[in-house]
Parts: sequence; C-alpha cells; structure tokens
Amino acid sequence: MPLVPIVLECPECGEQYLISKSANEPSSSAVVYSTGYYIDETNWRTPGIIGCVTCELGFTPAEGKVIDEPDWDAFVEKWSQVKKAEPPTAGALALELRVRKKMERDFEISLRTEFWYAAIHTETGRLLMQKNKKFKEYWIDSLTKLESLLIKESELILKAEINRELGEFDSCIALLEGQSDEHAKQILEKAKAGNAEVFVLNK
Repeated sequence: MPLVPIVLECPECGEQYLISKSANEPSSSAVVYSTGYYIDETNWRTPGIIGCVTCELGFTPAEGKVIDEPDWDAFVEKWSQVKKAEPPTAGALALELRVRKKMERDFEISLRTEFWYAAIHTETGRLLMQKNKKFKEYWIDSLTKLESLLIKESELILKAEINRELGEFDSCIALLEGQSDEHAKQILEKAKAGNAEVFVLNK
C-alpha cells in the first residue's frame, strides 16, 4: 500500500506540494534505471529540486516547510487536491544552471542530477536532446561537471554510470571492478560491452 504523502510548502511563495514520506527509497515494484532514476507508483521519487509553478523558483525538499504529515483519512479530507512535487523542466534547469555561478556542493549535485534526469527521462528533455545541438552540448558539459563532483564512496556507482554514458568505458570499469553491488555489476557488464545507453536494471 502506498505511503501517505507529506505536505510541503515552498519557502518563497507558500505553494503546497506533496512529497514521498520515505524519500528516494523505491519499493520492490519500482522501475529503476541505471542512472538511479526510478518510477514508482507506491513510493514516488522526490526530486532533488522541486519546481514551483507559482514563483518559478526551484527549492530543495530540505528548504521546504513541512506543514502536515497526515494519515490517510486526513489526507483524503484535506490534502488530496495538492499537487505532487515535480522537478523543473529540462529547459528551466538549464537556465537555472546558467544563472547560478557559485553553489554549495550538495545543491549543485542536486541541480545537475535533475538536469541529467530531465534530459533522459522526460519526453520534453529527449526532444531537446534530439533537436537542439547547443542544449545537448550544454547537457554533456553539465554531466561532466557532475561526474567531477561525485567523490564519496556512496556516489561511486553514479560516477561510474556517468562515465559509461559519456563513453568513458575504461574509467567506468576501473571504478566498478570488484564491486559486489548488483547495480554496479550490471553497469560494469554494459561498460565492458561498450554500451553507453541508459537501461532498466534487472531485479
């Protein structure tokens, strides 16, 4: 059964959004991609940057104000009309990255990760990648910068995945050799085959 969402408020304008109660922990029924992105009707993915439809500013879930953690009865009665939190569009994320010159590491990782996902996992983003050469070049530059920011052990798999998608197969293999994690093993197999395409992980 789906978890009851949390009600979050934009710190700039007070617009309300729903986020997952168990953030970024996909259920066993989720479709999980090699990028770490997933689709899950039981436990939604909470974006690292939430796009606000009212003030057009993005904010992180940590910056939002939790205004309610209802049970199902209270949710249905009071909050069921509230919008699910979504990231900004690929175009909006590109503009945001161009405007921001100095960012804290964690915020920059969140912003560049959402930009990575938006270009691959949304129809609008995929169209931009296909039809707009400058957008694709900027996306590749952003992905390269994201790879350089990932230095922690917990970030190793995504760092390797970025190398694979950029065609840096030797770097990907070097990062993942000896890893026992199933996610890592599947990425390693694709890298050894010279495959740079995003794929759905086998369960």
